Amino acid sequence: MKRFAILVLYNLLAFSIYAGVIPFQGLRERIARDPEGSLLLLDSLEEKGTIPQYGIDYLRALSYRTQSRYYMCMHYATHALNNPEIQRDSVLTSYTYMLLAESSVVSFQLAEAADMITKGKEYAEKANDQLLRANMLQMEGGLYRNMGVLNKSYECLQEAVSLLSDISNAEAKFLLSHCMGYLMGYYISDRKPQKAWEVGLQRERLLRSLESRTDVDVHVLDRHKGFFYSKMAYLSYQVKKPQMAKKYADMFYSTVFSTTSMGQLEINDFLLESGDYHSVLVHSKAYFSELDASDSLNVIYLRTLYQSGKAYSALGKYSDAYNAMMQAYDIRNKMRVNMERNQIFDLTDVTDAVSREYELEKAAYRVQMQHRIIIGLVGIMAFLLLLFGGLWRALSVIKRKNRKMAELILELDDQRNALLARHAFPQLEMAEEPGEEEQPDEVDAAIGTDADTDTSDVAVPENETLFQTFDQQVKEQRLYLDYQLTRDDYAQLMGVDRNRFASILKLFTAGGNLSCYLNDLRLEYSIGLFRNHPDWPISKVATESALPSLSTFYRLFKDKYGISPNSFRKTMLK
Repeated sequence: MKRFAILVLYNLLAFSIYAGVIPFQGLRERIARDPEGSLLLLDSLEEKGTIPQYGIDYLRALSYRTQSRYYMCMHYATHALNNPEIQRDSVLTSYTYMLLAESSVVSFQLAEAADMITKGKEYAEKANDQLLRANMLQMEGGLYRNMGVLNKSYECLQEAVSLLSDISNAEAKFLLSHCMGYLMGYYISDRKPQKAWEVGLQRERLLRSLESRTDVDVHVLDRHKGFFYSKMAYLSYQVKKPQMAKKYADMFYSTVFSTTSMGQLEINDFLLESGDYHSVLVHSKAYFSELDASDSLNVIYLRTLYQSGKAYSALGKYSDAYNAMMQAYDIRNKMRVNMERNQIFDLTDVTDAVSREYELEKAAYRVQMQHRIIIGLVGIMAFLLLLFGGLWRALSVIKRKNRKMAELILELDDQRNALLARHAFPQLEMAEEPGEEEQPDEVDAAIGTDADTDTSDVAVPENETLFQTFDQQVKEQRLYLDYQLTRDDYAQLMGVDRNRFASILKLFTAGGNLSCYLNDLRLEYSIGLFRNHPDWPISKVATESALPSLSTFYRLFKDKYGISPNSFRKTMLK
């Protein structure tokens, strides 16, 4: 999770790259100062028609991004990119690709992020835009890092740095600074603070060289300095140079960026190291008050919850610390579910492809037979040979389908077992800071009962929590194998009445009722019995899976997996 946070948090600097050349300079600066008020201004400009529609959509997306409302940002950025007129503005097109890629990653839409990076690289090659290409390489490296391919992530970043080293304009230098920030974060994540410090000193020299240039956007330079100084203030403690921490902190507070909501979140890690826990809570509460519920699934919110939990714990407010950590756990769990759901969707695509191939082959066979009938039968022997060939072909297709289905069932069973193994409450880690920051060490949140009033801003949905707890208990204790348990027993286990129990099952189960829910778990359990006891008769597998009626077991198994138990076992053994 820390490695993934690096990708997202350093992407927050991406919007400073083209700032020196992007159109609507005055509007961009106003959005940075007052994003909510800028939306009203954009409504007025849209009515007057003074700015093209794609420009209005882009500026709206930028405004929502400044407010950390990433879903709305993606909505308007997509509108802008789908407008054919934007193709006439290559700079704005490049910038919109960057906006979409970052928003997709921050809102944990990883598939969309990968798609945007691919399209952005294609557009960069087409437009010969080296800055966009370097930026997409940088984001691609972050995605590789999230997948655990650390060497590949370094390669992408080094390629981007090499590409930018030969470009002398201000935009390239800002992007080079941005890549150095990424590299600092990578080293911190890999527990190499000394190397991160050395890169930081190189970046400091680069930023100083930009101060003397006349073609530099002061607002962008201030933002780069703010991110950099806050990072170095925190890093000073990691390399045992606390005397330098105050120097960099003072330099951070001298920037305009330090007065923004993003800047306040950026300095929180330094404040935790220096013991200023009250300021951390003030900054976090200000962020929570502006957070849109639809944007709660992002690592910025997760990181801020970790910071709040550590601050509450240090102040002795253990109940508040526990609440913050529980919210962080819920966010991490939802992110994990998103990733696993993407994997399941991938398997579903394969299954659909196999089914379509089978149907196409059957249709081809029917057409072939009809054609042969029309032109006449050459003879009974030829007809029988053709029929035999067609049946043999159909049988081969069925065998291939059964083999593929068995493979998919086993893959899904492996994924399900891996997921169950991770159901235990994970060790919570501090996520990385937005912009270019690594989190401090793991949160040490002790749980107590003597805390002040609960101040959490986002509550976990009660019904979903009830079902998740109930589902985990049923699976871990294998209650679905007990014939004696009644509907009332299960409702009591969940801690609700019969009516509410039924409505919760309807919301969170595929079948919508207790019988379908239990039968699904029993069928999943039967897969493990087939794998562990291949010599058992099917009747015994059915009985051990709490489905003693063999006909019922065959029907439910075929409905769920698209293959009979007997065919599945034979195919699995082969």
